[in-house]
Amino acid sequence: MEEYIYVNNTLVPISEARISPLDRGFLYGDGLFETIRVNRGRPLFLKDHLERIESSCSAFNICLDVDPIEDWYEKIERVIAANNLGDGLAAVKILVTRGTDFPEPRLPKSQKPTVIIYARSYNPPSSEKYNKGLKLITFPHRRHTKLADYKSLNYLFYLAAKEWAVGKGGDEALILNGDGTVSEGSTTNIFYVKDGKVYKPISAHYLRGIMEKQVIKFLETAGVEVKEKETYIEGLLEADELFLTNSLVEVIPAYSIDGKVLSRKGNTIRELVEMDWGRIANCL
Repeated sequence: MEEYIYVNNTLVPISEARISPLDRGFLYGDGLFETIRVNRGRPLFLKDHLERIESSCSAFNICLDVDPIEDWYEKIERVIAANNLGDGLAAVKILVTRGTDFPEPRLPKSQKPTVIIYARSYNPPSSEKYNKGLKLITFPHRRHTKLADYKSLNYLFYLAAKEWAVGKGGDEALILNGDGTVSEGSTTNIFYVKDGKVYKPISAHYLRGIMEKQVIKFLETAGVEVKEKETYIEGLLEADELFLTNSLVEVIPAYSIDGKVLSRKGNTIRELVEMDWGRIANCL
């Protein structure tokens, strides 16, 4: 069965999809993206994803049309249906580039961005991973850049970090700031619990996650305050619990850091947020 993809408001078979080799996304990685979890045809937290990509586009002079959210729902539903992905889990990616009008290496204002929406099936980590946790490996190259605040198509740093971790027998890379403090995972945000209090590492530049936002909101609704704290790896190793979040994996514990097995003195976060995220999406 042929797959379908949206290219600039037109749903076409992937074999017929065409993007110019002069597109800025190809030439410079000049664009942004969002990855959205879809449960049985329903995209989760779509409003938050759209707000983030629209804000990011504005920050880089890309004029993304702010379509009504109903239009985005319709497009996503169409691409999900066209690919027969409505009965299970899927990942939808929205990509926006500056387009083809500006070959010079600057960030000129773009009125005609390239917009792509595609969908694929999603296989979450195994139940063993959700129960036991992910193995974290510290990426040796530290990072301190404002680009970390955005989900940019210029993604090589994070791909290299993830590849490093997998090559060392891990599941996810741990990213450090220039001063050695903890920032985030290569594809995840970090929460930890110490003495009954929930923290997340302070980082001047990191991607503020959609699922991170929902977890904070949900915990605060449950009366649990989330505090920011300057955190070193030693602080994570001494934590009572360590959890990772992103839009696809949702909430998953960490098992070890650089081969050192972490304490599991409880499941505070897991117990509070482990429920039907589709139901949460309808009420938040």
